[in-house]
Amino acid sequence: MKNAVTLALAAALSTASLGGIAFAQTTTGSTSATTMSDDVRIVRITENSDSDDATTQIPDMFRNPSADVTAQARAEAQADAAIMAELQENSIDLDNVQAIDTASNGGKIVYVK
Repeated sequence: MKNAVTLALAAALSTASLGGIAFAQTTTGSTSATTMSDDVRIVRITENSDSDDATTQIPDMFRNPSADVTAQARAEAQADAAIMAELQENSIDLDNVQAIDTASNGGKIVYVK
């Protein structure tokens, strides 16, 4: 009986340690991919971005922003050097900025037409 308990405890401990290793590898992989250029993400609004695929859906408030939202987004873009640099790097005119959202990591998502 004592051997069975020891064997079960050893199996549980070895499984727990493997889960920790897998988690550490996942965390390391995702954080190492984050660079300063990831602080600004450009999303182009196209007809194809209205599909049912969750990775390409753009909320309607960014797809069809009000004039006030667009004006505020352009003012924010103009005041933020990182956003302006990303727009220039991608040859996007400030007049094409439709809306700006803040990502969960604090970065900016710039919606352009």
